[in-house]
Amino acid sequence: MSTQEKRQRLIDAAYKVFVKKGYLNASIKDIASEAGMTSGLVHYYFKNKEELLLSVQEEVQQRYHKQYDGQPDDTATPEAVLLEIKSRAEDNPDWYRWRYELYSLGLKSESSHLEREVASILKSGRESLSAPLQHLVGDSANASALASILLACFDGLALQKIVDNEFDLDRSYRLLIELLGLYVSKAEGESR
Repeated sequence: MSTQEKRQRLIDAAYKVFVKKGYLNASIKDIASEAGMTSGLVHYYFKNKEELLLSVQEEVQQRYHKQYDGQPDDTATPEAVLLEIKSRAEDNPDWYRWRYELYSLGLKSESSHLEREVASILKSGRESLSAPLQHLVGDSANASALASILLACFDGLALQKIVDNEFDLDRSYRLLIELLGLYVSKAEGESR
């Protein structure tokens, strides 16, 4: 196994362990065990658990952005984008569990680096939503504000679905799509 493969295996194992146990409850030994390696190898590739956490976050972001590489911002309909985001809560709830873990760490950590990482994650999310929204609503300030509201909706709805199997995520997203459509129609009417 190459150096890069070992490092990747540790990052993948750390993601699983952090999602399942939480960062504070996870140990280097747990991560090494999940990866089928020794604790010494973890320390060889990562100087500490925080560096491993940040490497996991970088990997998660790269995988997410790779999914959208080469796709123009204005090709998908708002409904298609919202339904894709909804599918994450259903098909990959660990992606959201990971986000919530980072949010919690960013709020509680004495490490300003983690706080900045969480702020960066949220800013990136707002920016990725804001660009296509600007095509729909025409005003960059309103597009940015709407992106922040939608981001809060996505995270909040996913949390409700993850902790409550009976929560009707479909109905909530149908209404969110309808509300967004009403707002976009209003914005289009005002721009004429």
